[in-house]
Amino acid sequence: MPLRSPASPAADVVGLALKVLAAQGLSGAAANAALTTMAQERGLPMARCAALVVAAVDGRMG
Repeated sequence: MPLRSPASPAADVVGLALKVLAAQGLSGAAANAALTTMAQERGLPMARCAALVVAAVDGRMG
C-alpha cells in the first residue's frame, strides 16, 4: 500500500476552519470565499486567519 504524504499543517488548519464555517451553515464554496475575504480584509495569510477561526472555536485566543 502506498504511503500517503502527510498534509501540511497549514492545509490542516484551513480544512478545520472550513469545517467550522460549514457548521455555521455555509456551503463549501461560500466557506472558502468567507475565509479568503476575512484574510484579505485583515491583511493576513489565509492559514493564519484560519488558525484564528479554529482557535476562537476552541476557546483559545492568540
